[in-house]
Amino acid sequence: MQHWRFRVVYFVLLPAIVISACVLGYFAYQTAAQLIQLGEKSIAYSILLLVEDRVKQVESQIISADNEVFNSLDLEDPDNSVISWRAKAETISPSIRAVVILRSKKEVVSYAARASGKDTKRFLHLFLRQIVPALELEKLPVGRLKHLHRSFQGSTYLISYKAIRHQGERYYLAAHQDTGYLVREVFPKLFSSDSTKQLYNIINEDNKLIYGPSLARAGDYLVGYRFPTTLYTWRLQVAPPEVQILKSKVRTSRFNQAALIGLSLGIILLGTLFILFAADKERRLNALKSEFIANVSHELKTPLSVIRMFGEMLLTGRFRSPEKQQEYVENICSEAERLSGLIENVLDFALLERGKPHYQMQDCNLYDLVARAIENFHYRFERERADVRLVLLGEIPLLRVDEQAIMLSVINLLDNAVKYGAATPIEVTVEVFPGEIQIRVRDHGPGIPPGDLRRIFERFYRTRRNPKVRGTGIGLTLVKQTAEAHMGRAWAENAPDGGAIVGFAIPRDENTQTVVLRDKEAKPKKQANVNSIPQGAH
Repeated sequence: MQHWRFRVVYFVLLPAIVISACVLGYFAYQTAAQLIQLGEKSIAYSILLLVEDRVKQVESQIISADNEVFNSLDLEDPDNSVISWRAKAETISPSIRAVVILRSKKEVVSYAARASGKDTKRFLHLFLRQIVPALELEKLPVGRLKHLHRSFQGSTYLISYKAIRHQGERYYLAAHQDTGYLVREVFPKLFSSDSTKQLYNIINEDNKLIYGPSLARAGDYLVGYRFPTTLYTWRLQVAPPEVQILKSKVRTSRFNQAALIGLSLGIILLGTLFILFAADKERRLNALKSEFIANVSHELKTPLSVIRMFGEMLLTGRFRSPEKQQEYVENICSEAERLSGLIENVLDFALLERGKPHYQMQDCNLYDLVARAIENFHYRFERERADVRLVLLGEIPLLRVDEQAIMLSVINLLDNAVKYGAATPIEVTVEVFPGEIQIRVRDHGPGIPPGDLRRIFERFYRTRRNPKVRGTGIGLTLVKQTAEAHMGRAWAENAPDGGAIVGFAIPRDENTQTVVLRDKEAKPKKQANVNSIPQGAH
């Protein structure tokens, strides 16, 4: 029930946290993007104010020149006033190329131009044939200054014109503003003296560059503003000089924001997964502890029941012969040894859990220790009808080890082989290598399931291949701990021709004196004193 509750919490809580984290990340990214956009808009707005000011300056200069010329014209003496303008035009209106005075019927009253005779005639002809019809003079209010900015015969013209009334008759004053002069002289002086060091250019309605550098790469930082009344087919564009740096910083800022938000989301998700994993692992560990307690209780109860049963039979004299009496005594001794070994395993494991394992190191012969462990286990071999063979390969040296811990490890390996070997022959090998001595126990049973190989040394873990086989799940854990406490290692593998091999290795010193025992083989002998009884499982 608790398992299903945990699964429900797991499958509900994790998606909820993921969705919440994603929503939080989305709004965080949106907020960061809005802040960046607000900064861009602030820059664009400040540039817009600047470009509006520059447009006003250009128009103000054009209109000022227009007013200066128109105010100097005298309709009482138009020819002399036009000639007078031409004489001082370079000073008062350098951007104006020609001045025309028309009567109401669009007749030329007076005309003067700052050009050669041929160009003067050409402009007047163009003015009367094409420009005047485009001016729509009949609709022009008296006293109002207007401008025509249009291309004629492939050239751009800016015409300033105004209607006035003199002696009850309408007259029209027109001035030709030289756009080439504006581009060559006025714009460079105006924009090069700008203290803000902005980048300027002017383009026409076809996006053709009229003045200045190309600002196509300015992107969102490019601000354009059309001339409202004079050069209205042109547009002034402005961009900050650090536009590439700004664009790079924006890209970097967006990337950093996305990276930080992604990293935060990743940490949240990983933290959640870790908490859920830890909770699941703790739940599993608690389940294994509960199973461990149940198994230990059963393992304690079984030998006690056997000891009690045979003890009562001996006490009441219910045996048929001295041989049966001897058998009952041996069974009592066997179960007592088993009980003693179980208690010793549990006590050692308790010390290991508290982090206080105690080892008494002394010089020992590993081969002798293994042989004694096999002899202490002979009751179990006889009862299970398992044949055991001990083999030594190499010259065995004296090693400084904890005798009791090594014997208990060997007994745990033997118990493991008996439980899962299915009464098959057991081979115990002590082999000397240049850097270590290995103790291996092999059975010829079904072997270890591949999925359990990497976990059989975990505390409380037991293979599920044969659930009828009982055990505490701490035997191989103690084997690994003992090996590592001696700076060695423990491992498990399946033999190529069947069966499991579980063993451990103890490092050796090459300079240690050796006791020569070559390729010896031993079989267990009966011995009344049993030091430990194996407990453990794959």
